[in-house]
Amino acid sequence: MSTPTQDQIQTVQSNLMNMIAFNDYIHSYGKDKILNAYLLLTEPDQSDPGLTVVLNVMEGAFWAIGSEGGPIGNFAASFLSGMLSYWATDTPPDLNGAFADYLSRFSTTCGEVGAQLAVYHSDVAGNWDTTFTYNGSQCSLSDLSTFNFPTEGDNLFTAMRNKALFALDQNVWTYMFVSLYVITLWEQGMDLNVGGDKNTPPVDWVQSFYQHNPAYYCTWQWHDSSGCGDESGWIITEYNIGTGAGVFTDGSLNNDSCNYIFIDSTPGAPLNANGLFTRQDVFTNLGIRQTTYDVGSAGANSGNGSGMVPIKKRQLSIAYLRAMKEGKTLGKLIEKVGRSEVEKRILEKAASDPFFAHNLSMRPRPTLEKFLEVKIPEVLDVNIIVENGRAFGMVIPKPNYLDF
Repeated sequence: MSTPTQDQIQTVQSNLMNMIAFNDYIHSYGKDKILNAYLLLTEPDQSDPGLTVVLNVMEGAFWAIGSEGGPIGNFAASFLSGMLSYWATDTPPDLNGAFADYLSRFSTTCGEVGAQLAVYHSDVAGNWDTTFTYNGSQCSLSDLSTFNFPTEGDNLFTAMRNKALFALDQNVWTYMFVSLYVITLWEQGMDLNVGGDKNTPPVDWVQSFYQHNPAYYCTWQWHDSSGCGDESGWIITEYNIGTGAGVFTDGSLNNDSCNYIFIDSTPGAPLNANGLFTRQDVFTNLGIRQTTYDVGSAGANSGNGSGMVPIKKRQLSIAYLRAMKEGKTLGKLIEKVGRSEVEKRILEKAASDPFFAHNLSMRPRPTLEKFLEVKIPEVLDVNIIVENGRAFGMVIPKPNYLDF
């Protein structure tokens, strides 16, 4: 074991105090990031994510400063992240056991980081050769005597702080998505063909689609006609992120959350410079569980699909009963203006807005409820058929079997 000089001890202690201040800052503003995620997702913070989750979140935050601070940042990234990774197997007593919520565990972990840095501060000589390893990088406490960690007022401190908080925010949302949400493939019985030219991908169409459906992601491939009413064009496959699709809702992530997290629309088309992820990253790289919703072969309707609930087993929801009391149901609207007027409104909107027409075919019930500003009873099926070269639809009155 080597012996540090008094000047080296003072330099290390000064750097440790600056790192404690950095950790305090991450604690203070990191809590805001966690709270913001729960508020935007309208989810309650009422369970412990566990030691591993919060250690990974904080390790990622500290590791991110390495790309911003040069040699100083690289050392601090290895030092702080390495200290946390060690706790996964040699856990401090204060971090053992369960916590009431995410914020509590995060706060306690940040407090433990500050406490450990204070221990090193109190006995630099005794910990002089203590080593820390993270992602193949190794450092020791003695290395803290070779440079100066920035103070809170320095521009470098601000840059490193912003980098760490951004990474922490990304890690928090990744945890939320992986633990609470799914990516749903909308499996269509008849492919969505938007036409177009083979040499011009349907980027404009997809961007417009995202404006109407912020929680969605589309892929496309060219299709050559096989004849018999088939048409050449771009085939669109659509996915959404949310709680999962079903008869009564597509379960999409809410618009406020989409506006916060997505950097872009299609690749290279910016939406929010301060966003957390590209759309492609969310749908392909975060490890979110995937599932499929079967729309059906005759166009979407609420009586088919993997989330189908038989009519005889459906019950009226509290939301529908409340809408009945307020006079905001489909039945009340038809009583007020007549069925022909309701149908006219829908047809005119579909004729003028192709994305409304598409959503109506894929997600009829939630699309109609949003457009008409009414609730449709759960015991009522909603059937939509989009006519094309291979589909023909009609509505006939209920037969009177007593006439036979």
